[in-house]
Amino acid sequence: MVANNLIEVYSLMFAWGMYGAIWDILTGSGIALVPFIVAIISNFADSYTAGNDADDVIRDLEFRVVAIVLVLILCVIPYKGWGVSLSAVKYDIAVNDCNPPPNTQGDGDDTGTSLDDRFSSMGGGLEIHKPVAWSLITFISSAITNTAIKSMQCVNNYEFLLMRMSNITVQNDVLRERLGDFYEQCYLLAQSRYKAIGGTVPANVTEQEDIDWIGSRIFLNTVDEYYSHEEAFMEDMERYGFSRQQAIRDSDAARTRGAHPYCKEVWLGEEGPGVVNEALGLRQLILDDIPVDDAGDVLEDWMDWGYRVVSPVNLTDTIKQDLFIKTILQAEAANLQSRTELDMSGTLDTDRAWGKAIYDLVVGGTGAALGVREFLQASTIRQLMKIAGPIVLALMQMVVIMASPIVMVLANFRFTAFTALTITYFSLEFINAIWAASYWMDNNLLAYYVSEARWFDNPANSAILTAVTGMSTVFLPVIWLAIMGYAGSGMVRGMGAMGVGQGSPLGSQAFSGRFRRPKKK
Repeated sequence: MVANNLIEVYSLMFAWGMYGAIWDILTGSGIALVPFIVAIISNFADSYTAGNDADDVIRDLEFRVVAIVLVLILCVIPYKGWGVSLSAVKYDIAVNDCNPPPNTQGDGDDTGTSLDDRFSSMGGGLEIHKPVAWSLITFISSAITNTAIKSMQCVNNYEFLLMRMSNITVQNDVLRERLGDFYEQCYLLAQSRYKAIGGTVPANVTEQEDIDWIGSRIFLNTVDEYYSHEEAFMEDMERYGFSRQQAIRDSDAARTRGAHPYCKEVWLGEEGPGVVNEALGLRQLILDDIPVDDAGDVLEDWMDWGYRVVSPVNLTDTIKQDLFIKTILQAEAANLQSRTELDMSGTLDTDRAWGKAIYDLVVGGTGAALGVREFLQASTIRQLMKIAGPIVLALMQMVVIMASPIVMVLANFRFTAFTALTITYFSLEFINAIWAASYWMDNNLLAYYVSEARWFDNPANSAILTAVTGMSTVFLPVIWLAIMGYAGSGMVRGMGAMGVGQGSPLGSQAFSGRFRRPKKK
């Protein structure tokens, strides 16, 4: 048995286990014999109405019983010769991700995740059995879906990376406090200086240079201004490893003791001749504080390929790191604010036009993301929909399997009923391939719109991406199910009218349990 995602490993095992239990109940209670009784009674009633002789009655009954028995053997009764345990389940997760997770293939009892412990009870000798035809249908459904996904071009999963970045928090309490102090004593002062001297930001300013975050390179690199201004220093920083350097620091020379580095040093790290152990800057401390999550090293993924969501061209490692820090600080603005009672979002508006204020008000009313935090939240919601979708599909398929023995009994073991069930199962399975195609398009559009805007805080892009993802996630499967519903119902009707697999109407009646011999002339 092959599963297309990890949850499907356990949902299929559970579903087929329940299938066997329900079938045992139906046979043990005698309910499974009802279709035979119905076939016998209806056969005599039809023959009596048609005026058939005894030979025709027996012949008609034989055809009906044989048809029921064939459907039972192939499509309903679990075949005990093909027992499947959890360790025998093979999962093959087809993803069109250029950087797939390591555990895309393996055995059901060794996925390398915490699911092994959560569902360990299934590995304690549980063995399930499936009907022969169902084994074939589930294999073909998984094979078609898996092959379709693997045939697609890969794409970087930017949405998943952004979701991981939105969950990053500055975990070190001391570092959080220091960021708050730096914001208050350095960044706010730099903003005041910017306004006081009438500073202007170039129209083509890059995101790492922009003054809308505390690591702005304009603030860092402007000589004798902003973070290098004579008043831009932090007092008593020796407790954080800074050395007193009164020979090169006027801020130290003006005081009798202690280390009072300038803001540029506090952010980038200590500089100076003769310093043995230079204190690390806040920038490096933030990078060192980034945790490794279940998917791996998020910073390493950003440095390798994630940065391309904001830039189609190669960047230096320093710029990549700056963009990463800016993203997580702006995304965690609310958390940092609650810790420091300061607004860490750096929302200094460099565009003072009244038209922009009206534009922000109008766009904000539509629910579009106006900042990095809101954009990442929207991206996280989109990604969660894609994570939850396959799980919901696995549960829906589980219901189809569990309901199958009851449906077949109620349908008098007609082959057309089995066909309808298998079409439903396959239709649900192939939605995974449709979502994979949507996933491919969404991530390419995300990279296109964000890189064109050069950052995440474009409300129009947020609205477009949210609309495209929402419609593709919901409406594409709906269209697919509508097509399959139309084609499937036509196929079932055709089987009843023209015969199974282009056979004769007589054969169709036999499989449907409604065989009638033509009346003798």
